[in-house]
Order: sequence, then structure tokens, then C-alpha cells
Amino acid sequence: MGNKSSYKEFVDPIFIKMKKNSKYIYYTLTKPKIVKISIYISLLTFFPGLILGLIIAINFGSLEYSVLYNWISDLGSFIYTPAPFILDLTCILSAIFIVPLILNLSRLYSSHQNHELDNSKKEHYTILFRRIFGYIGVVCLFVGVIGMFFIGVFSLDRSPFDLHFYFSTSAFGGFIFGAFFTGLAIVLRKRLFPKTVGFFMIFGPSTASILYLLCPAPLTRQFLEWILMFSSLAWYYVIVFITLQKLNTLLFFNPDFKW
Repeated sequence: MGNKSSYKEFVDPIFIKMKKNSKYIYYTLTKPKIVKISIYISLLTFFPGLILGLIIAINFGSLEYSVLYNWISDLGSFIYTPAPFILDLTCILSAIFIVPLILNLSRLYSSHQNHELDNSKKEHYTILFRRIFGYIGVVCLFVGVIGMFFIGVFSLDRSPFDLHFYFSTSAFGGFIFGAFFTGLAIVLRKRLFPKTVGFFMIFGPSTASILYLLCPAPLTRQFLEWILMFSSLAWYYVIVFITLQKLNTLLFFNPDFKW
């Protein structure tokens, strides 16, 4: 009994401290200024970095590079480009600075939502499934972010145990499923984002992923990988644009704002 009591006395303060620190980190990272800065940095790193890496590979690579027959990951290899570090840094920096935006999305599913409840079963299950889908979406997006980060760490030229392949799969899979479940949450109840955005998030990346798996002729799987990536960028830029518009209001300055 004494051992159990001492163990509890030791663990409880640690748990309370961890919970307090996690809340502090969450509210710090979701401050409007932090979210805005992180969004701008992510916008200035991923797409421009990708295009720059592509231009260098096409014009200065030792082997011919084509979006029809080369993977995106080939931009991170000395075989195809003299500057593979561009893709590496692009993935690492973008992954880091996407985190505040994803954390901010979790506010959409807060238990403190103000929905003007009518106490009907339909309303109850709408809120319940919206929260479930939303939090699943946030978790999947974090899986995608982790995968993106380690794509930059383990490029094709330094990929023991084929780690690059596994992290690439987790990145694409995380963003596809993250978009799907987040889209479902948006469609179930329009709050911050239009339902049209939600429908695209449900059907856009998932359709692109099905095409990628089936790879109908004359399309190549490498080209369809590029299409899959751009389908994810499309909803991301819309989400970013709407978020930046709302950051100019007082809504995001109140952590207890009722979505």
C-alpha cells in the first residue's frame, strides 16, 4: 500500500506538470501572431522551394528530369540534381511551420462549441461525429507532417532500411486521410470554412490517390504522384487563405471562442 501511495505521489505531480506545459505550448503556438508567421513561412518554403528544386533539376541535373517519369523524391538525390538539399530543407521547414495551423484547426472541434442546441438526437450526433472526424483528421495531418519532416532527414541518398519510402508513404497517407476526415467535419457543420472546401477535401485527394493506385494508361505513377501532391496543396492554400482572413478579426484572440 505504501509503495502504491508513494508511486502516486511521484507520478501525479509529473502528470499535472506535463498537462500544464502542453496547454501552455498549445496556446502559445495557436496565438494569432504565431499562426500568421508560421503560415507565411510555410508558404515561402514549400511551393517556392519545390519549384526552385524542379527548375534546377531540369536545367542542371546530370540526368534528364521529367514530372512524367520522375518521382518528387528524385529532387532530393544527387543523381538528378546538384542541389538536393533544397527539397530536404523545404520538407523540414514546411513540416515545422505547418504545425501551428493544424493545432489551430483543432479549435473547430472544441467541447465548448456554441451550436445553439435544439437538444435533438440529430443535433447531438452531428456534433459528436463532427468532433470524432475532426480529431481523427488532426491526428492524421500530424502523421503527414511527421512523414514530411523525415522525408527531408532521410532523403534518397541517405535512407537506411528504406526509411525514405516509409516516411513518404506516411506523409501522403497522413495528408490524404487528414483531408478526408477534416472535410467530413467541415461538411457536417459549416462554421469557419465553406462546405465546398470540405467536399473537395473529401473527394479531391482521395480521387487522386485512387488514380495513383490504379495508374490508368497513358498516365504514369510518377506524374500521378505530382497530381496527388497538388490536390493536397489546393485545399491547404484555401484553408490558409480563410484562416489568414479570420486572423484579422478578434475571433482568434480569444482561446475560448465558441466555434
